[in-house]
Amino acid sequence: MRLMCALIAVLGLAVAAADVTPLLAAGDGGSILAMVQQPGQYDVDINVNGGGGAWWANPLWIGVGIVGLILLIVIIALATRGGGTTIIKE
Repeated sequence: MRLMCALIAVLGLAVAAADVTPLLAAGDGGSILAMVQQPGQYDVDINVNGGGGAWWANPLWIGVGIVGLILLIVIIALATRGGGTTIIKE
């Protein structure tokens, strides 16, 4: 119970500190509006024609392949164990 209370207290302090930190950063007496980024010119270049590489080199598909291979090995191992009759001696 003490651990849960301490954990909640620490998390509460962390959240409170996160809320106060931007206000402390503007501690020069200036307004909060001074912290807002001023508008300017941005150079945004979006290239949709660039290839992302082969699909099989994507880490997601590599992970899916590894999981599929492990499942296939498990299925083969379970199938080759045999389904013999269990004899219980009394």
